[in-house]
Amino acid sequence: MYYKKKKVPSYNFLDFRKDCKKKNRNNVSIFTEAIKGADKYFNLRTKNQILDFIYNDGLKNKSFINTIPWKKNQDKSIQIMVDAYEFITGYKKGYLAFMYSNYTNKWIIKSFHLSENVNSQMSQAIKKSGIMKKLNLEE
Repeated sequence: MYYKKKKVPSYNFLDFRKDCKKKNRNNVSIFTEAIKGADKYFNLRTKNQILDFIYNDGLKNKSFINTIPWKKNQDKSIQIMVDAYEFITGYKKGYLAFMYSNYTNKWIIKSFHLSENVNSQMSQAIKKSGIMKKLNLEE
């Protein structure tokens, strides 16, 4: 599953998406922080809602960002790569990062939140308007 080139995903996204299907959900785990981000920014409150969103093509205009080694991997003898994607849903630009553990034979959703890669002028205008605070989206 791992390719040496970092400009291509380490994993086939369709394999990951397939395991988000209801009958395969035991093959996917989600870090607590990813669940919190999905709830806060996308109103996806449960594992089932998150996986339904992914499986049912909620990640519009999905684009691959990069693949990097998982920094918090405690077993340095096994390299686990993390693929990161940006996507659009409604008026929000999101960020999803996931990996596959050969140790557990499961996909792991590491991150699910708003993308930090936004136009800086637009970002400044949004911050000045206070709309993020009003919508309870400010961290």
